This record gives sequence, C-alpha cells and structure tokens, in this order.
Amino acid sequence: MLVPTEEPPVCGIVDFGKYLYEQKVRLRESKKKQHATEVREMRMKMKIGPGDYEVKMKKMREFLADKDRIRITLFVRGREIVHADLGMKLMSKLSADLADVARVESPPRLLTEGRKSIQMMLVPK
Repeated sequence: MLVPTEEPPVCGIVDFGKYLYEQKVRLRESKKKQHATEVREMRMKMKIGPGDYEVKMKKMREFLADKDRIRITLFVRGREIVHADLGMKLMSKLSADLADVARVESPPRLLTEGRKSIQMMLVPK
C-alpha cells in the first residue's frame, strides 16, 4: 500500500526482489550503528609490579571507553591463599582507580573450585 489513509486505498505493484534487497540494506545499516558489548577478561597475579599494574590499568580504560565489560581475575597460587586479604585489597585498589570510568557490577569474590582465584566484574559508567 502506498497511501493507507486514502479512500479507496492506493496500491502499487513492486518488484518483490527489489523490496527484499531494500529490507536487507536497511537491516545492515541499522546493525552498523549497534555496539555489541563484550566481556573482556584481565588476568593478573597477586605479585604484580607497579609498571605492569599501570599497563593493565591503561588497557582496562581502553576497554571501558569501548563500552565493554571487564572481568578481572586475580590468580591465587599455592600458599598465597592464606593471604587472600591482600588480593581483596588489590581488587579494591583497582576499583578505586577505575571509579571515574567504571562501576563494580559484582564485588570481588574468592573462587575455590578449580583454579583458585578472586574475580570481580566492572561495567562502564
């Protein structure tokens, strides 16, 4: 239908192949403007040096600028499990350093099944 408000309604004959092609083009154009959020993972150890920490922070800021979520995994190896509180402090320092661009979606939690680690999820503001 070309003009649905007219009485009687005005219709036109259209090439169905051309109509399908135009629908595909519109769909492709609308998909270009969408951004699929990804969950990026940043892995680190408890004994991370200050230089490595800064590099990871810079990369996390890039991910957050691209509107991606970040799962931070802090590996706890061997007897480091006794000092899990130090890992929690490192996680809270991370969230404080990224507070201007991210918020904590799930707080740091200790995972004991499989490989022992502490995980936290950040989402962009």
